[in-house]
Amino acid sequence: MEQMSLQSKERFKKVMITDVAISKVPKIRYKDLTDEQNDALYEIAQIVLLRAKEENNSDEVAITIDLDDLDGKQGFQKGDEHEVEIDADPDSYHLLRAKTRVAVVHNHPSTQTLSIEDIRLFLHHDPLQYIVVVTNQGTVHYLMKDKDYDFYAAKKLLVECCEDLTRNSSAKEFYNAALDYLTHCSEVGLYYS
Repeated sequence: MEQMSLQSKERFKKVMITDVAISKVPKIRYKDLTDEQNDALYEIAQIVLLRAKEENNSDEVAITIDLDDLDGKQGFQKGDEHEVEIDADPDSYHLLRAKTRVAVVHNHPSTQTLSIEDIRLFLHHDPLQYIVVVTNQGTVHYLMKDKDYDFYAAKKLLVECCEDLTRNSSAKEFYNAALDYLTHCSEVGLYYS
């Protein structure tokens, strides 16, 4: 089974999750979602932080949901400080391959937004319509595939943003490549907030 990772390249050291951070998670109005779907993602972002705090030493966890069946089966996977392997969870694996509109909500132990690995995972799975990061301080960032989304242009942009990266590139270089991608992603039909 292919193992896809969500990585949080260390920009700052790990922040331990507090009850205050969980209560600070904002109620986001995600683009193109219903009130019910918005409420569900709000609750899931809080649950991600709570479960990371109580079950995983404030390290990464991810919840995968079908946006069209909010009461259906959800995927859940624990990771370490820098990554969580979504495909290691059978329910997430199935959702990412069998459903039409899926969202992944995961935390980053640092204060970082979406990483290059988050973006790769997002592009790799067509059913994945929203990828959400909630930092351990309660800030929320997300990326969605908009109506003008062009997979080939999105993949080309990723290659361009990462062309100078190597295995030996610093965490800051990876972070800057992700920021560069997010700055230009609207040009390929992605929406970032």
